[in-house]
Amino acid sequence: MKWLESLKRFPAFLKDVQMEVKKTSFPSRSEVINTTSVVVVIVILFGVYLWVVDQIVFSALNKLFALFK
Repeated sequence: MKWLESLKRFPAFLKDVQMEVKKTSFPSRSEVINTTSVVVVIVILFGVYLWVVDQIVFSALNKLFALFK
């Protein structure tokens, strides 16, 4: 029974979806390019930062393990 009730309400659901889509605003092409560029730069910076920290920790651990050989 619930399935049949849901099927009857489906057209109203589609109408509500259409009304909500009309309310939304989509970013312009330049906004998408700018925000994507910011994300790419930040990801690269964090990647480099984590690589540097990893190299420092790796080097420190190697020196520490060398002391106990």
